Amino acid sequence: MVQAGTGRMRLTEQELRCVTLAQAVERADTAHALVSAVELDDATRQAALQARQGGVQRVGVADVVLGRAQAIVERARARDTTIAALCIPRWHAAMRALPAVALLMGLAADRIANAHRVDLLSPPLLAVVAWNLAVYVLMLWRALRRPADAEHAVSVLWALQGFLLRWQAGLGRTARRALAGRIVAEFETLWLQRSHALLALRTAHVLHLCAAAWAAGIALSLLLRGLVVNYRFGWESTFLDAAQVHAIVSVLFWPMTAVFGLAPLALQDIVATQDFAGEGVAGSRWVWMYVGLLLLVVILPRLCLAVWAQWHALRQVRQCALDTGETSFDTLRTALPADLELGLVGASAVQVGVLCDTPGGLHSAQGDRLRFVLPCDSAVSSAVDAVLVCDPALAAAVPVAWQAAPMHVLPWAEWGESWVQEGALFECLETLWPAHHAALLRLREARVADHEARFAQALQILARHLRASAALDPVQDDANGPHVRLLRALEADLRTLYGGVLPSQESHGQTMALVPRRGTDGVALAVGTSAGAAAGAAAGAKVGALIDVGTGGLTLGAGTALGALLGGATAWVMRSAQKKDAAQEWLWWKVEQACTHYLVVAHDARVSSPHAVSLAERWRAEVTATVAAHGPALAQALQAPPAPQDALVPLLGGMLRGILQRSLAPSAPRVDR
Repeated sequence: MVQAGTGRMRLTEQELRCVTLAQAVERADTAHALVSAVELDDATRQAALQARQGGVQRVGVADVVLGRAQAIVERARARDTTIAALCIPRWHAAMRALPAVALLMGLAADRIANAHRVDLLSPPLLAVVAWNLAVYVLMLWRALRRPADAEHAVSVLWALQGFLLRWQAGLGRTARRALAGRIVAEFETLWLQRSHALLALRTAHVLHLCAAAWAAGIALSLLLRGLVVNYRFGWESTFLDAAQVHAIVSVLFWPMTAVFGLAPLALQDIVATQDFAGEGVAGSRWVWMYVGLLLLVVILPRLCLAVWAQWHALRQVRQCALDTGETSFDTLRTALPADLELGLVGASAVQVGVLCDTPGGLHSAQGDRLRFVLPCDSAVSSAVDAVLVCDPALAAAVPVAWQAAPMHVLPWAEWGESWVQEGALFECLETLWPAHHAALLRLREARVADHEARFAQALQILARHLRASAALDPVQDDANGPHVRLLRALEADLRTLYGGVLPSQESHGQTMALVPRRGTDGVALAVGTSAGAAAGAAAGAKVGALIDVGTGGLTLGAGTALGALLGGATAWVMRSAQKKDAAQEWLWWKVEQACTHYLVVAHDARVSSPHAVSLAERWRAEVTATVAAHGPALAQALQAPPAPQDALVPLLGGMLRGILQRSLAPSAPRVDR
């Protein structure tokens, strides 16, 4: 559980120990010899997935740290017994046994001074009392001093422990043992930092019990020996007289006289017992006085302090917390998948659709998500992380719920009309979300990989089409000829690949108008007149209009404009067919038609209506010039037999990339606020 408004996460002690051990493994195992980098990434991804399945919308460190740590520790403990031993603390039993050992040590004491004497000034007994009184004074002083002093003492302890543990780790004979030693050192250091308060309370609890047990053992030893030994009591001293000893004994046994109401010791009693002159019945009195003194000064206070320490330790266990805002979690924080929402103003639903690899937006393999929201969406009532205005004229039309988010203005034509421009989008997002640099990089890489894979498939489709077209006989290629059918199949394959509207049977019939009729000699018929060009453009526009109708008008007329490009480009290309070599022009015309089909189909949903006409003109010029510049290479590639590495594919790829880069508007991200 995470406390609201803080980075503190409530955990059990065992869960905190697991998280600490996982961190120690990551820190010490820099070469990923024990747990590989792939396994670490997989643990992060699985923990994030579980968090999302549990209803977490935006995954944070607190949502994944425990599940991820458990996965890492499970892998590490299966491969190294040392790591397995760290999972469960083994010192608890030994700590619990210490009071019993202290009791036995007290019982084993053969005597306080002499086996038959009870010395009023017994140095060992006085030392026990004095030591415990000194401990009480020290505890009071520590309770009153500044916390900074305690933190300084703890830091010194950390440094000392870290040095000793790392020195021990360096003694490992093998690389595996040395790695285990480093992990142990790292774990103990981290664990001391996080549990030093709990460890101090538990240690205090055990020490108080040991002191009480030791004093109880001494008292029992006195009583048990008294069953078989006739104690003589008294005192002797070289420097102290009876009056001074009386003063000391009065102070020493004051608790007994104050609590139990016993008569204070008289001076004549002290004088009478000098040099152990007293004996007999009076010895029992002094034994009980010493036993009572140990009980009041040592045993009972120590037991109370032990109970107090144990109570506070139990409270610490119930309040065990982990600060997920620590710098030690910065690496994990960077690796976490991001959940981001970007409001788009001035883009259509069709245009946004081509930006998404799924209906939900963009995704990466690590679980990052970037969702695009339009003002017309139901989620517009909620805030977004940032706003991108794709039409500067609509900058003032930002929904009220979005106005608190940072807003950038980047025209659609500068980043959205082609997949080669999308780098400008991510550069813009970097300025919006600098804290999510790693996530944006992963999203960008995933997006580029998707585009490149789709582009590679498109090149394979174009290469197969051109090879099939090159094998046709121009004489047989009429309005219903095989080349028209190949163009129809090419368009269908490209639209399937790019998610466009598949051409209907009527549109197939109109696509035939894109291909000029040719005579029996293989020379293109004359379509170079203005009327011919207009007719070609009209036929292509009709095909584009069918696309606009198929999308419900969401392409905003761009389909009509780009369809006119197909028809107009055909007529324009054929204008020069009569002036050049027929066979060469026939080949170039096929390549131009194939490239034009790719450009239109891959971008008709992206291109906004105001820019469709100008972009079509630029494409027409670029396609003609590019094909002419690569004519010899194209002819050579088409004449060569197909190979596993078809030379036509990279040639077409370079041509189309160049056309797109030269014809599209330059990208220039701008920050408005």
